[in-house]
Amino acid sequence: MHVQAQPGRFKLAWLAAGFAVVPLSVALTIVALLAAGAVISAFQHATMAEGLVLVLALFWLFNGACIGFLQKAIVKRFLSVDLGPWTAYSVLGALLAGIIAYPCLDGACLPDRFYEFPLSTGAVVSIEIFIVVLIYLTVFSAAQALGLQRRVLGSWRWIAAHLGANVLAILSALALMLAVPSLAYLNMLLSLGLIALFVTISTGIVMQRMLKSNIDATVLVHDEWAYQPVAIDP
Repeated sequence: MHVQAQPGRFKLAWLAAGFAVVPLSVALTIVALLAAGAVISAFQHATMAEGLVLVLALFWLFNGACIGFLQKAIVKRFLSVDLGPWTAYSVLGALLAGIIAYPCLDGACLPDRFYEFPLSTGAVVSIEIFIVVLIYLTVFSAAQALGLQRRVLGSWRWIAAHLGANVLAILSALALMLAVPSLAYLNMLLSLGLIALFVTISTGIVMQRMLKSNIDATVLVHDEWAYQPVAIDP
């Protein structure tokens, strides 16, 4: 049975899912760590760096799975479009993105000269977050775009939506910290919260428009091949 598209409800569901992804991923990571008692005991003598890698790997795994599952379910429910193996692309993209972005977590992706600039601690942290998230979202969205290639035209817009939203979020965070210096103490939460908001809004708009354009193009093709009466000479 065909389900009528509901673009209004799609936006609300997409926005809610965007803010639920990180808490849900963290909760699943904690549950997995508590459930895997044998694995945890094996890591008791591991270094802090090795333990961090394990936790991050689980988080990337669940983060990709949650994003892929929720996005696919919302698109299917409210736009009546099946994204196929979207969750698999999301999981693989999250794991690959995490591996590539991991060295930047300690500021290794920024030159030493950067830290010589007279910037506030809040600004430095926000820029470090921007670089890490930029790398992560580039790889992650590129993996998802591969899953969109066979379903929509212009799948590059999916990558652009992530990167553009990240830039706007960090610029907004820096502007807010300059306007309200007391917010500098919440720089990490502020930056990550704005990134989640901007990325969720931009990707929701782009996803809806890409799928609508694809449907319109399909209808146009069918119209072009529709039955045309042949004129009969008298």
